[in-house]
Amino acid sequence: MPLISTSVLLGIADRGASQYKELSDAFVAMGATGTTGYFQRVSATDDSDVEIPTISGYNNVDTSLNIKTTVRSGTQLGQVVTDMEGHFSRKVGGSLLQIGGWNGYLAGKDERVSWYFAELLDAVKSARMLSANVFSEADDLFATAEIIGGPAITFTDGVNYGNGAATNLANGSNYAATQLKIVVTSMGATDADLRLSVKDKNDNPTTIDVTVPASSPGATVVNIGTASDRFLDVTNIIFVPAGNTGTTGDIFAIRNLKERAIAL
Repeated sequence: MPLISTSVLLGIADRGASQYKELSDAFVAMGATGTTGYFQRVSATDDSDVEIPTISGYNNVDTSLNIKTTVRSGTQLGQVVTDMEGHFSRKVGGSLLQIGGWNGYLAGKDERVSWYFAELLDAVKSARMLSANVFSEADDLFATAEIIGGPAITFTDGVNYGNGAATNLANGSNYAATQLKIVVTSMGATDADLRLSVKDKNDNPTTIDVTVPASSPGATVVNIGTASDRFLDVTNIIFVPAGNTGTTGDIFAIRNLKERAIAL
């Protein structure tokens, strides 16, 4: 009995993630009240005949629209999670087809799902996925670097994805290690050969080099390493010894390179 292929499972996870994102965006829009929520409207009447029968319930509507409750109790999206667990739980020769459910499968295949799928699973199971199996959907700023006179680099630290512990949960701060990219803010007429001090997926310190080409326009993206070069944190940036040192005033941002785009 074969275990589901990676491409099929990730396609299912990405479709579920995309549907959850669409719902999430709608709930954000529906929950935007400003000064015109139901509560504010009836409260502004200063009329007890309006306020007494409505104000408590209207306040509840304004404050309790909840996507996770809706997904869990008002849609069939839970089956995306639980029916696959039924597949994992089938037995071959007395052993489970996949130990550990979604987390076990992803860890064994060295694959990751979107943060939105992790939110879907949490809505259904009231349980967080392991962060090592979840990639961030945000445009996260790991660091900035500016070349100053000397030449030297002014390094400004940004976010990190945690310490890589196997028990870390995907909670909106901890994520799987990610490939990084440089986004150019400004760049002069000389290459900049940079050496990044980073933490690998196991939180071990290491370095990786990258060259930002001369005269790169603003918003130019330079990928750092390959898809197998994934990191949790950037802790410093220096020049590669004997390399090109760019131009005073060069500014770069180091951000996550999103693993893939989810789609319906």
